[in-house]
Amino acid sequence: MATASPAADGGRGRPWEGVLVSWPPAPTLTLPWTWMGPSWGQHPGEIIEFPILKLNGRTMEIESTFHMYVQPVVHPQLTPFCTELTGIIQAMVDGQPSLQQVLERVDEWMAKEGLLDPNVKSIFVTCGDWDLKVMLPGQCQYLGLPVADYFKQWINLKKAYSFAMGCWPKNGLLDMNKGLSLQHIGRPHSGIDDCKNIANIMKTLAYRGFIFKQTSKPF
Repeated sequence: MATASPAADGGRGRPWEGVLVSWPPAPTLTLPWTWMGPSWGQHPGEIIEFPILKLNGRTMEIESTFHMYVQPVVHPQLTPFCTELTGIIQAMVDGQPSLQQVLERVDEWMAKEGLLDPNVKSIFVTCGDWDLKVMLPGQCQYLGLPVADYFKQWINLKKAYSFAMGCWPKNGLLDMNKGLSLQHIGRPHSGIDDCKNIANIMKTLAYRGFIFKQTSKPF
C-alpha cells in the first residue's frame, strides 16, 4: 500500500511492505504503502497505494496480485516530496476509491483467493512493524473503520532476516538485497515494487532453509 502517514523516520515518506503466507497451499501476500508525515504539515497520514502479492508459501512464486491506488480524503493533495519520493502523481489518486472502499475490495479479493477459509492459515509479512502495528490501525481509528483480524498478525521481514543472517538490515530492503546478493527490483518506495522485493527476499531465505515464524505479539 502507499500512504501519507505520520513519519517514523523523521518525515521521509516510505512504503509499507507486507507479505501474507498461508497453508495449504501456502500463499504469501505483500502489501506496501507510501506516506507523508506530519513534518510536511499533514496529519493524519493516509494510505495512497495498496498493493498485495499472493505467493505460494511452498514455492514462493507469485500466484495473484491486488493493486489499487487510494484517494486521500483528509488531505487530498499530494505533496511534491511525496511524488518525488514515490513516483505517485496527483492524477494517479484523483478519483480513486477511498480507503474504506479499498479495504472492502481487499476483503473480497482475500475471499476469492481462498484466504478467508478457516482451514487455510495465513500471515502477512512486512518490512518492519510500523505498517500493521501503527499506520493502518491508526488511520482506521481516525476514520472510524474496523481493522480485519487478518491484519493483526504478521512477520517482520527485518527480524526474520536478522535471525537468518545474524545482522540487522538498517536500511531495510536495500540492505537485505545487498546481503543476499540480490538485484533491487524497480523503484525504492514504490509500493508494488517493494512487494516484489519482499517476495524475492523471502524466496531466497526460504531456499536457504530459513523457516518463517510470526514475530508480532497478539493484540
